[in-house]
Amino acid sequence: MEIVCPKCRKPFVQAVRQQGILDRLRHWAYLHPYGCKICRHRFYVMQWGLRPSKLPMDSDQYRMRPVSIHGKILYEQGHREGDITELSMGGCMIELPAALLEGTMLGIRLDAFDDEPPIIVEAAIVRSALGTRVEVEFLRLANDEEGRLNRFVTSLWLEGTQIARSSGRWKPESIRST
Repeated sequence: MEIVCPKCRKPFVQAVRQQGILDRLRHWAYLHPYGCKICRHRFYVMQWGLRPSKLPMDSDQYRMRPVSIHGKILYEQGHREGDITELSMGGCMIELPAALLEGTMLGIRLDAFDDEPPIIVEAAIVRSALGTRVEVEFLRLANDEEGRLNRFVTSLWLEGTQIARSSGRWKPESIRST
């Protein structure tokens, strides 16, 4: 069953965190909260016997990391070349030669690896735009593309940790073991 937003009728939805006691009560009636990535509408879906898994928003992979890679932006009016300056599993920041409007739907080709084809983001949306700098949220990647993006973002985190360690900014005592 594909879940679509009841407000905008788009299939770009995800499970969201429960908020308050009413959501906890709905959870026992198998009513689970979802949010639309396009219009941000929050709604409930009845799913008998299902419990949504942990949400990916808790992961460090959803925080932006600085990068410097080339990207090709595809949208209804054509395409543009741009520079990706920050990247995460959930989106990126792009410097473009000309501005785009908030809410613009895009496709993106990220030239992340030198010896591999670009990572293809099938659907994304411009969340904010300040001049020629736009913040984009990824809505859909193919499974194999998501794995490649995950590998690249993980390498950014590992590289950042190694740089912090070598510069003396890394403080191992700040890590607590449980």
